[in-house]
Amino acid sequence: MLRLLMSRRWLGWLAVAVLAAAVCVFLGRWQYNRYDHKITAENHLEANYNGTPVDLATAQPDPSAAPDAEQQWKQVRFTGQYLADRQVLIRNRPLDKTYGYEVVVPMRTTTGDVVFVDRGWIPNGRTAAAPDSVPPTPTGTVQVTGWLRAGEPDLKRAEVPGQAASINTTLLRELSGQPDARNAYVLRRTEVGAGVPQPLPQDLPKPDPGGYAWINFSYALQWWAGAIAVLAFFLVRARREHLDQIGRPKAPKPKKTRIWDEEDD
Repeated sequence: MLRLLMSRRWLGWLAVAVLAAAVCVFLGRWQYNRYDHKITAENHLEANYNGTPVDLATAQPDPSAAPDAEQQWKQVRFTGQYLADRQVLIRNRPLDKTYGYEVVVPMRTTTGDVVFVDRGWIPNGRTAAAPDSVPPTPTGTVQVTGWLRAGEPDLKRAEVPGQAASINTTLLRELSGQPDARNAYVLRRTEVGAGVPQPLPQDLPKPDPGGYAWINFSYALQWWAGAIAVLAFFLVRARREHLDQIGRPKAPKPKKTRIWDEEDD
């Protein structure tokens, strides 16, 4: 069988089988990494979402570094004043199958930090170009409690004055003129202060953790099983051909009987 496998034809099939198995292993690892990422995110969400609020500097010690997985969704509490004239609207944000805006306003805290606060959601106006109105920003000193979040990717969409396509901290720094703002934002839970007007932008719901991580895990198992199946199929086909060569001798051809031989009989 080794001689068979070393033939040019079977070496070619071996290369194809190994390549196919390697692709299956790679795709299996990709799906497993997605499963691991989802499980980690779900665990941190459940552990942090209703945790005891902590100081912003405690939750994110390095203001220039985006929150890591363990810092995501930590509850934070800080006090400061909103920079109302630096407000940015984040467009095309869905809530209950309706699109609108999220209202992001930088706040200068009593410690001198600047942090972006997502105050909540408002609906589109008569057209999607702008909302009909935006709830006024609180004045004076306000205490904010909310959840620490990492910034979103820059979607590279066309610029609209006073608007952004995502909560990208680099972009928000430019639009709000606050280059030293923290590399994070806080999703508001509560605002407390004498100058907090009503109504507030609509609260954003707790994110759905999904619960579908097991699907990625099952896909990973299927890909890895596929890698084993490819190699097993190759070996089975090679063994069958080998057995055909050594174990099935050709049957002798039947002797032809001529017409005149039958007549002689």
